[in-house]
Amino acid sequence: MDISAVPLPPGWTLSGLLLAAPVLAAALRSAPWDRFASSEITHVFYGGIFATVVLWSLRATVGDGFAFHLLGVGAFTLLAGPALALIGTAIALAVTTAIGGGLWINTGLAFITLAAVPVAVVWGTWRAVERLLPPNFFIYIFATAFLGSALALGAAGLAGSFVLVEAGGRDAAVVYGDYAPYLLYLAFGEGTLGGMIITLLVVYRPGWVTTFDDARYLTGR
Repeated sequence: MDISAVPLPPGWTLSGLLLAAPVLAAALRSAPWDRFASSEITHVFYGGIFATVVLWSLRATVGDGFAFHLLGVGAFTLLAGPALALIGTAIALAVTTAIGGGLWINTGLAFITLAAVPVAVVWGTWRAVERLLPPNFFIYIFATAFLGSALALGAAGLAGSFVLVEAGGRDAAVVYGDYAPYLLYLAFGEGTLGGMIITLLVVYRPGWVTTFDDARYLTGR
């Protein structure tokens, strides 16, 4: 649930900026900038930003300011890693705010709900799958790419719903009862999108996918 254009109290927007700043700063410090010596990671990074801008621009609005769209953050995270995914989605958020009429003061909270939360969920899903499940190509695709992307959108949507209710003054029964269920449909679409993108890339361009290891997932080593 996109809150970038929803008027929010100054205290919440300031808190969002204060929370987003150290997250983005940590991503900038830990990002594997040395990998940009290779043209491939550069193409992946900028391609991920472009795809994110396109997805976030294709939004639907239901009721009073309830905006929904696919995220693409799951695939971006599995491709580039969490640090670059956070940086890339921050850039995408700035672009969509500029061209879509969003509120700049909301960018902190929007970054947390649309980027930081789903990146954390996808990365946590990948780490859990790595630790708990056997190394298998299909497990990677379905448990990490499909399920991880779906969970990421659900978590982002619930985080946005929480902000709308607590800060935006929307009726909780309407938000959670009438509009939040749309997240189930979007989560399936997000999972399908993430799974398809990652499947195609690990088949044709496995070197582009940071979290995919040929030796581990194809031979079980």
